[in-house]
Amino acid sequence: MNPVVFYFSGTGNTRYVARSIAAGLVGTPDVRSIESVTAEEADALIDAAPIVGFGYPIYGSDLPQPMKDFLSALGPHPGKTAFVFCTQWMFSGDGARAATRYLHRTGLRIRFAEHFRMPDDVSVTALRLPYTNDPARLRPVLARADRRAAGFAAHLRGTPDSSLLRLLHPRRGFNPFSRFLGGFQRVPFRATYERWRDDIAVDLGRCTRCGLCVRLCPSGNLAYDAAADAFPTHGTCFLCLRCYDFCPASAVTYMKRPHDPRRGEPYRGPVPGTLSGLLDDAAPGKRRQTP
Repeated sequence: MNPVVFYFSGTGNTRYVARSIAAGLVGTPDVRSIESVTAEEADALIDAAPIVGFGYPIYGSDLPQPMKDFLSALGPHPGKTAFVFCTQWMFSGDGARAATRYLHRTGLRIRFAEHFRMPDDVSVTALRLPYTNDPARLRPVLARADRRAAGFAAHLRGTPDSSLLRLLHPRRGFNPFSRFLGGFQRVPFRATYERWRDDIAVDLGRCTRCGLCVRLCPSGNLAYDAAADAFPTHGTCFLCLRCYDFCPASAVTYMKRPHDPRRGEPYRGPVPGTLSGLLDDAAPGKRRQTP
């Protein structure tokens, strides 16, 4: 029996960490994007696995909508051991604990939880947050994440490393102070989330009609109407930023603002090959149906 790790990744950070953790686990872990597996297939994989993991990026100390939908669709798995990990730019407070309300109903027991700091992927001009694509600046961030992933995997194997902090706190984010910090971010995020869901658009003057944004979109928010030569949106965006970050012409706008080329290219994943991996995750023939 092999472990199974499910993840959702917006622009590649969580995908990277999921594979780093899996590399340190016993056996041949099955690492699956939740976009490429049905709820029924996931339940079968969980039943057969000795331990199951769930990973996601943090949005305002909350889970991304696809992971909420995925966890809500799972069947009962009473007593099965689970671990949760999340990726964040700065801090999330209780980002990993935020999955508890969705996993509790399945009977899965979260015995281990971890947070991973990764490069910032919010490179939209409208928000002006700092980001980088410089490999020299990404390397130390990824090396730190790799070390944490190796230590976390060792803990999951039952052979914890020498990190006293991890020994004392095998479930990162579950203490009262972390819960306070998480709630401090999550409450305003949830209150404003819906009004942000239709801010993505396509600048037809820049667009080459390659269709990459439509293929990458995990929520079906973007479509192309050939007759009208337009990209209608459906208000189902959940801010993963794939379309914005990976558009080769920087034709996708957010809050009506295109990407500012003076800032450099948008963030396009932690390592080369991220785009092809995300395209494989999001292949229409593999995409699961959310409830």
